[in-house]
Amino acid sequence: MKSRQPIVIEVMRGSVVESTHQVMAVIADDRGLVHGYHGNVDYLTYPRSCIKLLQALPLVESGALEKFGLDDKMLALACSSHTGEKQHLLVVHQWMERLQAKESWLHCGPAWPAHEATQHEMIRKNLQPSPLLNNCSGKHLGFIAACLAHGENPQGYEKWEHPLQVRLRKVLSETMRVNHERLPWGVDGCGIPTYAVPLQAIAIGMASLLSPGTETRKVSARRILDACRKHPTLLAGSDEFVSIVNEKTGGRVILKSGAEGVYSALIPEKGMAFAVKVADGHWRAAEVACAHLLRSLGGITEQLFFELKEHSMPAVMNSRGEKVGEIRLQKGTT
Repeated sequence: MKSRQPIVIEVMRGSVVESTHQVMAVIADDRGLVHGYHGNVDYLTYPRSCIKLLQALPLVESGALEKFGLDDKMLALACSSHTGEKQHLLVVHQWMERLQAKESWLHCGPAWPAHEATQHEMIRKNLQPSPLLNNCSGKHLGFIAACLAHGENPQGYEKWEHPLQVRLRKVLSETMRVNHERLPWGVDGCGIPTYAVPLQAIAIGMASLLSPGTETRKVSARRILDACRKHPTLLAGSDEFVSIVNEKTGGRVILKSGAEGVYSALIPEKGMAFAVKVADGHWRAAEVACAHLLRSLGGITEQLFFELKEHSMPAVMNSRGEKVGEIRLQKGTT
């Protein structure tokens, strides 16, 4: 479908629409062509964490996996926005040992785990937030590993002019087909540069993982996708929509979340990828929109769509735990 009208997600309380979210979406194929869209394909936005699979390409292509004996769990964590569960922290510690890295090397700030039970356990034990628990710690360890593989001092790897960031801009320019040297940029939540791109560039960039140009890039992309398929709960968390979709589809879908309502998804067997952006940045609308897009594109079955109703058709609850409404797709918008 090609429509200049965005997808509209309605928040119902009783029979009344209490709030609405507008969602832009772009679908690209593995040739890098826009296959369909809803809303403005050139909507300028920061991809945030939804392109972490692309940001992992310089890690793989640096030879760091072989040099330091990094495994697929570590590679999956490099692509993740993890919730800080024990399974995530175990991989982080193993990775730190392989690199002989210090916690102070990670530029991402200290954080509490997003996983509520883990956070409560830390509070009971009087433990403090740590950069290792930051949802981007895997990505940052990937950056550090790539620096070390190139014989570079990782100090300052977060700065725009650092060789790591130069290589990263080159990869993002190649995959998204937009020159990142000339883009407006800001600082991401984890402290690295993030570049404002048209929404279609995100979809095109993610689709490039399905049909990379060079043999080197093919090998790198295949390894990243395989790692994500093998370890879906490392990509987010045991109770997270992203991990649930990836696990229940057996890797036929690779979904990735980003802050401010930016999500991306790959459907390899269909040769397609898509990117969505919620205009007001709310994740609840992104999950509903992604579920409907995945169903319409054949990424998930009708049965799985309904199994995922907590995310695809979430209930609005009151303080007593009673259902008082629902969040739904406005009819006729996909």
